[in-house]
Amino acid sequence: MDPMEIDDGIHTKWDLMKEGLITGDLQKRKSPYRCLSVGLGLLCAVLLLGNVAQLIYCKSSGALTTETEKFEARLSNLTTKKDQLQQNYNSLKEERDRLQMNNTDTRKNYDDLRREKDDLQTKFSTLTANRDELQRKYSSLTLDKDQLQLRLNNLTLDKNHLQTRYNSLWINNTALQTQFSDLQRENDQLKTNYSNLTTVKDQLQQELNSLKSPCREGGWKKFGTSCYYASSTKKNWWSSRTDCTSKGADLVIINSEEEKVFVSELVTPGANTWIGLTDDVTEGTWMWVDGTPATTTYWEDGQPNSMGGNQDCGEMVQRGEWNDDKCTVENIYICETSL
Repeated sequence: MDPMEIDDGIHTKWDLMKEGLITGDLQKRKSPYRCLSVGLGLLCAVLLLGNVAQLIYCKSSGALTTETEKFEARLSNLTTKKDQLQQNYNSLKEERDRLQMNNTDTRKNYDDLRREKDDLQTKFSTLTANRDELQRKYSSLTLDKDQLQLRLNNLTLDKNHLQTRYNSLWINNTALQTQFSDLQRENDQLKTNYSNLTTVKDQLQQELNSLKSPCREGGWKKFGTSCYYASSTKKNWWSSRTDCTSKGADLVIINSEEEKVFVSELVTPGANTWIGLTDDVTEGTWMWVDGTPATTTYWEDGQPNSMGGNQDCGEMVQRGEWNDDKCTVENIYICETSL
């Protein structure tokens, strides 16, 4: 093969590689380039030896000059080709070094990308675990929400049921309240009628009693169905009661406002007057002389105060109001007897 054809083939292949028509890993082709250079060197040596032999042959046949010229021309061409091959070799070597440098950068980038990938894988695994945990919590919260919704629905039903019962009870209560108000008015009316009838009855009874048996003489005065006597002398409470009983009466018992006014008018205004009221049996429990408890009372403000613990008898003071005092005090007194 002509060295020119070899050199053209190498140039053609190199141009194709530079244009991207032939691809390959130049890193893997370092050895073929070295072999190619060695082969080209050997080929040049063989051609040189062949030309030398041919030159010797031509000289021996008498055509030394012509062959020498041809040899020099071919040697010049080979030298030119050799220089071109050397340039191509240098270019390939520079390209190889550049690719090796790029490969080192690529390796570094690869390592960086691999580390970044590992970091991303770790983060992905962490995020996956977090996602699974969040999914578990979400499922748990969803279950809790469903349970709470069920409880809410049940409570809503109970509330509606209670509201219905409450509305029914409210209606019944309103009706009962209306009935109670009506009955209250009727009861008040009946009480008023009863009070009026009682007043009329008492008046009729008083008139009847006054017609049948008037009070005795000697200072006795009639009120209602009783006769009253106001003493002119003062005695202690027990002596006052003894004097009343000797007259067939007892110390006065006051059961109404009208009776209190009547009795207070029998004595000098402001004079302390014994009445038939005592808590001598049980301290603080005021009883009338007939043994009935005092339910209707007309005590002064702050009375009874049982000062000293021995004010066990009741007396009438100004405006007919009452006060508790020592039973040993001497006052005028009022006796009462029924007609």
